[in-house]
Amino acid sequence: MVNESNVLLVDIGNTLIKYCLLSEFDKEPLVSTSIKSIFDLVNECRIEHIYLSCVRNESISKKIFENYRSKKVNVTQIHTEDEAFGIKNSYADTSKMGADRWLAMVAAEKITPKPFFVMDVGTAITVDFVANGQHLGGWIVPGYTVMRDALINSTERVTAHDQIPTNFDIGQDTEDCVATGCFSAVYGVYLAAIDYLSSKKTEFDVIIGGGGKKMFAFLESDDSIRPANLVVQGLARYARRDLCVTFD
Repeated sequence: MVNESNVLLVDIGNTLIKYCLLSEFDKEPLVSTSIKSIFDLVNECRIEHIYLSCVRNESISKKIFENYRSKKVNVTQIHTEDEAFGIKNSYADTSKMGADRWLAMVAAEKITPKPFFVMDVGTAITVDFVANGQHLGGWIVPGYTVMRDALINSTERVTAHDQIPTNFDIGQDTEDCVATGCFSAVYGVYLAAIDYLSSKKTEFDVIIGGGGKKMFAFLESDDSIRPANLVVQGLARYARRDLCVTFD
């Protein structure tokens, strides 16, 4: 019998690395900028299995494989599939879909039996629509920071600050105008996704994840579901399936 405390889930995103033990998959994961944190935790917790998602250059995941090739740690990297966990992918070439998007859908399918869209808010914003087990398609949009940086790097007299708004508002100086403008663009993706899926289905769920999900904290009255980390929860489903561990 596999002990969940000896299984590590690792989400290597475009900017940060998120990771946690399988036994704590439903909590906010630890965050790091270096894989050294992964190596340290493996040693501390006597990890036997690592389940990995990586959307960066494959060199970082290769370092993990190489580090444990001669040791008693099994490393499994999850890639996007044509079909799994009751979801059929709409992509003809699934190698073009980042594993993070696929794992977010896998996690969301466990959360709700309804049609849904899953919105992952990070360096990029991804939105994927699923109904009756069929992935309908999705969107990829620049995230808040990417939009802000592209704007100030492409103009000479537009400046910005690092503070991310937490409510929908307007600005009264250039820096606040940039911040609230980029925020409204992110919010617009959310509203457009609701508009699209409501035109197809009368009932559906909205699932928001990613490091930027706190930007939607002002939506106190909405019914969206906000898991700790969708990619990690998707990895948990694969780990529990492969290692014959059931959900509580």
